[in-house]
Amino acid sequence: MKDVLIVCYGMGCGGAEKSLISFLNRLPKDRWNVDLIVANPNGMYMKQIPSTVHFLNNQYELENFATPMSLRRKKVCNGRDLINQASWQIKSRFLCKNLSWNEKRWELWGKHLPNLKKRYDLAISYMNGPTNYYVIDKVTAKKKILWIHNEFEKLDVNYDYERNYYEKADRVVTISQDCVDSFARVYPDLRKKALVLENISSPETIQNAAKVVPEDDFFQYEGLKIVSIGRLAPQKGYEIAIDAAAKIKKQGLEFVWYILGEGELRTELEGLIKTNELVKEVKLVGIKENPYPYIAGCDIFAQTSRYEGKSIALDEAKILNKPILVTNYATVGASINNGENGLIVAMNGDSVAEGLIQLSEKQQLRERLVENLKKEKTGNEEEINKYIQLIEENLN
Repeated sequence: MKDVLIVCYGMGCGGAEKSLISFLNRLPKDRWNVDLIVANPNGMYMKQIPSTVHFLNNQYELENFATPMSLRRKKVCNGRDLINQASWQIKSRFLCKNLSWNEKRWELWGKHLPNLKKRYDLAISYMNGPTNYYVIDKVTAKKKILWIHNEFEKLDVNYDYERNYYEKADRVVTISQDCVDSFARVYPDLRKKALVLENISSPETIQNAAKVVPEDDFFQYEGLKIVSIGRLAPQKGYEIAIDAAAKIKKQGLEFVWYILGEGELRTELEGLIKTNELVKEVKLVGIKENPYPYIAGCDIFAQTSRYEGKSIALDEAKILNKPILVTNYATVGASINNGENGLIVAMNGDSVAEGLIQLSEKQQLRERLVENLKKEKTGNEEEINKYIQLIEENLN
């Protein structure tokens, strides 16, 4: 059988990781030998890696590169690792100043990682960033495929540096046509390499999981229930959400807003919540292994992102027929038609607040959005056939 390698950065709570698990669990069991490398082998989806996939768990140098010190295994955190990290931190202050943080870290540290010894027929990087660099620089394979999970023009990258990697890939996969167009505007000569494979969503799986309701005060709350899902990162625009929450509170709306996710902005967002006296209303509840009861139980699903590829969280809210409010980032049209299956508002606290008030007060609007969602075809499990076809084409 042919040998296939898949590399991802971590197994946290993001849509890309969720889609990868769906992909791995639907791979044909007897067609290829599939190896998986998770650079940072932590996160809620680690235990969902299927036994049919061979997880390579001894990539210690790569793990040290990708994993925060507090999460590293003892075997990873040895003297050489500490020297490499100290060297990178010193050099990064003076060298490669025109590169992004990830690019600089790869150039000064990642390129010194050992090459992977095994040779593959196909190597796939399932996330943009360091795993793309790793697959191109450190893996020997007959064909290589790189993934982009966001609108390329919104990423903090050096276009010349990134070109070195995309030029060497056989195919570049994005998750929506808008993302292909964004990539092609930067690299028009590479457009022919790019194609669309959407993140995989399964309605049956999501609807069944939504029925498993945990014990949580959220489900007994009698006011307006708002839910958002996503990493606590600048991309998700949660400071916009907090600003909107402060405004609707001043207008007398009784609500609770659950934000499911974790990330580097937790401390900053907690500070904003306290400053705006929203401790009782806005809850950073962390990662929920099963977020679907919260989506199903909310009155409004809100997404205040600055940019997305094609949001899997929106797809899931649509599957559960929830009224959706979303900001007008560039690719939102791939998921939402304004006034038909959701409400699109400007990317600021005033507009988000106005949209929330509108959805809370206008029952007919909410009912129309829900009825339209019920008529809409949701989920795309058949997309797995396109994944398999792509692999087959690049193994022949």
